[in-house]
Amino acid sequence: MNLYEFEGKQLFERYGIAVPRGCVVRRGYDVAHEYQELGIKNVVVKSQVLSGKRGKNNGIKFCSSADDVARVAAELFNSPVRGQYVAAVRIEEKLEIAKELYLSITYDTSTKQPVLVYSVRGGMDIEEVSESEIQKYMLDVRQEKISLNIPYAEELWRCFLQEDARLVEINPLVQAADGKYVAADAKIAIDEDAGFRHKEWTFEPRTMMGRLPTEREEMVKAIDAGEAYYRGTAGKYIEMDGDIAILFSGGGASIANMDALIKAGLKPANYTEYSGNPTREKVYALAKIVLSKPGLKGLWICGGVANFTNIEETFHGIVDALDEIKPTYPIVVRRAGPYEAEGMELMRSCAERNNLRIKLFGKEESMSDTARVLAEMVKN
Repeated sequence: MNLYEFEGKQLFERYGIAVPRGCVVRRGYDVAHEYQELGIKNVVVKSQVLSGKRGKNNGIKFCSSADDVARVAAELFNSPVRGQYVAAVRIEEKLEIAKELYLSITYDTSTKQPVLVYSVRGGMDIEEVSESEIQKYMLDVRQEKISLNIPYAEELWRCFLQEDARLVEINPLVQAADGKYVAADAKIAIDEDAGFRHKEWTFEPRTMMGRLPTEREEMVKAIDAGEAYYRGTAGKYIEMDGDIAILFSGGGASIANMDALIKAGLKPANYTEYSGNPTREKVYALAKIVLSKPGLKGLWICGGVANFTNIEETFHGIVDALDEIKPTYPIVVRRAGPYEAEGMELMRSCAERNNLRIKLFGKEESMSDTARVLAEMVKN
């Protein structure tokens, strides 16, 4: 889960990292009043989105009066930043900057351990800093403390470990005119699956699309909750603007299949996947929600060759949903794995009794080819 800047700064403060004085305002707030309550003349008004490069995309403005702040906040709320919904706006003091640094901790995929990255040059153009100006220090998760002569390195490390983070980044880490160091920005990604260890996490809902979750997204997320949470996964769903419903299984192949669908000229209505041998009931619940979106023109049920997912069991869940909805749009199925023959027979029987327009494929047909088959069926 990616955190908004204001959420990241709340965590930074908890670990002793100084941040600028400020407040968060939302739609409907009396923005001018909130600004006046701060008691600071020169401020920065920053859109809160789950995206970087806000400065280059008109998501950060400088103001020095209540009228300016109210006007700018209204503009930011009505102007998506890099296509993302502005969830809130943070108003904070404008810093007197002497120097901008860069500091982050993330995982190094090659060494499979955390790495601290530090540069005496930070800010908006951090990507342009040469490798010779960047220092990297490999870290050990078994060590609770580190000894580096870098501002806030120790505090950031404690935040990284204790918050089950995948990334903690301060860019820029400002050295103010008075010599003090302040985190002018905060970028944090936490491992959402570690939530059971963090009852104190009360972050508001968000999606990878940078907007609030839709009703369907909330409903799907609930599928994996409760006592049977460990019995496979069927609670991944992102709603999109297209009209082709998707029921994928597997991870990497699912992402590749999204590209194949778009290349075939179709637009996905959602991204979803089920994996880990989920129960018939879970897959039914997922399929029912996926197929509830209005205006669908096709359904693609696709996955690679499963290792241990029971094709018959999961197809039972999909068939239960198809028996209820009885869609008239074309359906293409491509799946293989344990009990695939029994699963395909379930699909054939379902198609016969509901007069469905359906084509079934096993591993002899590539997944991307079946996307093109669906595209032809939709056109005709």
